[in-house]
Amino acid sequence: MSAKFRLIDAHTHIEPQWAGLALRVMDRCNIACSVNAGWMNAYGGRLREMLEVFNRYPGRFAQLCNIDWRGVGTPDFGKKTADDLEAAIEAGAKGLKIFKSLGLEVRDPDGKLLRVDDRRLDPVFERAGALRVPVLIHTADPSWFWRPLGPENFWSGVLEGPYAEWSYYRKGFPSREELLSERDNLVERHRDTTFVAPHLASLADDPLTFREALQTHPNLYADISARLPAMARTEERRQIWREILIQFAGRILFGTDLIYLDADVKTGIQSQSFQRPEDVDLSGLAAGEAYEKTSAAYVQAHVRFLSSQELQQNAPFRRQKGGFPLPGLGLPEEALKKIFYEVPAKIYGVN
Repeated sequence: MSAKFRLIDAHTHIEPQWAGLALRVMDRCNIACSVNAGWMNAYGGRLREMLEVFNRYPGRFAQLCNIDWRGVGTPDFGKKTADDLEAAIEAGAKGLKIFKSLGLEVRDPDGKLLRVDDRRLDPVFERAGALRVPVLIHTADPSWFWRPLGPENFWSGVLEGPYAEWSYYRKGFPSREELLSERDNLVERHRDTTFVAPHLASLADDPLTFREALQTHPNLYADISARLPAMARTEERRQIWREILIQFAGRILFGTDLIYLDADVKTGIQSQSFQRPEDVDLSGLAAGEAYEKTSAAYVQAHVRFLSSQELQQNAPFRRQKGGFPLPGLGLPEEALKKIFYEVPAKIYGVN
């Protein structure tokens, strides 16, 4: 892959013991810095441990902090969490990451799901705005996660596999529309806070609503991670997304959602691609070498998708069973520079 573009990967999950592996992938792909969202445990002592490791590589990693939800229901939860956020920023964290568990898993002591726009969280988002640090907030998932399973489901290759629990179809969860509406309420209520909605704001299947969201909320940004297949399922969709990414290049961040966890690395296949052993030839490679290869291929496929109109015959983005060709967007260089580097550098305060 050409090293023409310097990258910041604005969405990764890297356990500290795999910092070296991540750096090798980054160097292969011309990634200057990776924004690390943690894995729901980047707070307190665990956050300090992560910062200690990643700070050994100045400028290469930007660590986010997470919320400790165990105090939900206590009278001072919002203020305490806001204070924890400020302490995390003072320790070196670059922002706050909130996982999709908010709205789908986090519950009050009485068992009720905590809503995305629950007023008790206002002190946290107000503090983020005062500190001028971003909130990376994952809300909901693709629309297919709420639809019946089967070969016609675009995510069938995932939802019928190891991640079958991601199917919310008829399981009593809030609807996708409820969750996204709550997120939009939150963003509107805290206009002085910068929000980054990953995975194209969970609207990869609905580009027109995505565009309306950015038009409505000037404090809302989005990263492109892990949703490329939905953007080019048809030529019409590809053209619409190309127009939108050019129009809003100043609000879009390059990201991959690369994952480096012990169990995943052992497979040799970058888990975020959802590929299976039959999808890729890794013969003769040790697990770490294979994971480096498949992770680099995943990043490079993102770059090619954005920067060229090349048809990737076997792009590493399994969603339906088996592979499928992925045509690129071929964005102009001016837009690419913003998406690949300038916007994530501005949002996360990295060089």
